[in-house]
This record gives sequence, structure tokens and C-alpha cells, in this order.
Amino acid sequence: MLLPTDRIMPSMESGERGPIGQQTMSPAMADMSAYPAYLLQQVDAAVGDKVWEIGVGNGQTSMALLARGCHVLATDIDLRCLQALELSVANAMPQVRHRLVTAQIDLNHPSTLDLLQSFGADSVVSFNVLEHIAEDGAALSAIARVAAEGATLGMVVPAMPALFGRMDSEAGHHRRYTRDALRKLLEGSGWTIRSCRYINALGALGWWFHNRLRRNAGLQDPGFNHQMRLSDRWLPRIARMTDPMLARRFGLSVSVVAQSRTAASKTD
Repeated sequence: MLLPTDRIMPSMESGERGPIGQQTMSPAMADMSAYPAYLLQQVDAAVGDKVWEIGVGNGQTSMALLARGCHVLATDIDLRCLQALELSVANAMPQVRHRLVTAQIDLNHPSTLDLLQSFGADSVVSFNVLEHIAEDGAALSAIARVAAEGATLGMVVPAMPALFGRMDSEAGHHRRYTRDALRKLLEGSGWTIRSCRYINALGALGWWFHNRLRRNAGLQDPGFNHQMRLSDRWLPRIARMTDPMLARRFGLSVSVVAQSRTAASKTD
């Protein structure tokens, strides 16, 4: 059984891998608060009491979930992200530290998830992680197997393959998704779709501008990061208005809520 003070350290398989953790994000992401809150709002229907977050990044989502009263299993491939989250919680929210468990995992090697099954996650959330995984279907099947029977999944991934560009490559993305492709992938990996829609159309236009017109822009580009910080103030407000109109057509990301169909392996 996982205890609140545990940091689970499964054996990490060696081998070449792309950028991880902070290397996959623009520096501006650490300074943003409204946009991470907007992403979490997209998957609110999937959030239960015992939440497993895959890919904690800068820690905003895990801390928001702890503030809600959730028990959180925070996981990442990058140990530095987990250490930073533990320090942030210890400094800013010491009264909820007993509801946090951290674990280092690698979705490219699903066996690293096995020790997490005893947490009994009734829900899983993940933001901009699946696109980094070469065998994304195998990863989704493993998540369904490790989470509790009937667990819900709330996930946001990059959308529109036509937007793929330099910043995707720098971040270590294997792909961007369409709604239909993500639905088929999840349905073939043990999940039943509850909702699947495009979000943040204006953000897609910004991504296109920096990837296609500004050929020298990248994740570290000062102009791009300045725009990211400014957009944290207003972009989520605009997205909340445009999302309902363009949910089936266009967006920077795909937001999906699904439920696990996996049951047999729980008792095997």
C-alpha cells in the first residue's frame, strides 16, 4: 500500500530518449496560472477523490487538486519535477502533504507503472504527455490496467497534425492528434469515450504563426515566451467563449474524458 510520505522509485530502464520534464516546455509555462487552471477545467468531469496525475510538469495541477481536497498520486519521468513539487507543497501547503504521493515513471516502459496499482486511482489526469510516447496505445492500455476498475481519464493532447513544426520537434513530440484519431486510439486501448472535443482555437493560430511564419522561433525564443506570459491573462477567457462553437472543428488541443473498461486484469 502506498503511504502519503512515499516517493515510489521503480527501476527505470536505460536507453536513448528525447527531452524530458522542463526540457519539453517553454520557460513561460512556469509563470502561468490561468492557463493550467483552464486545462484542468476541461477535464473536471473526470476528477475523483484519488487522482493520478501523469506528468506533473511545473506542479500547478497537482497543487490545485490538493487544494480541492483530493488525494494525489503525482508522477513524472523527470525526478526534478517531482522534487520541485514536493518542495512547493512543503513550503506553501504543508497541511495537505499527507495527501500527496510522488512516483517516477516512464510511459515508454509500462512496467514502471506496476507499483502504482495499490494507490487505487479512481481518476487519471494528464496534460500534454501522450504525444511524447512512441507506443501511445500501449501506454493507454497500461494506465487502464493500473488504475482502479471503472476509473475516469481526463486528458489534453496537442491537436491538428498540420500544426506540427519546430517547437513540436524541440519538445520531443511524436505527433499531434485529431479528434477521430484520439477516439479510436482510446477505444482500442480499454477506454470508453465520454466526451472528445477541440479546445483553444486562438492558441492554434498562435502556434501556427510561430511554427510556420517565424521559422527561427523555438521553445526558448524570447518573443514566443513573452507572448505566452501575456496570453495567460486573456487567452483562457477567449477560449471559454470560442470552445463551444469550434469543438468539432479546430483547436490547439484535443480534450477527452473517458472511462476504463478494464476489469479482468485486476484479479488475475
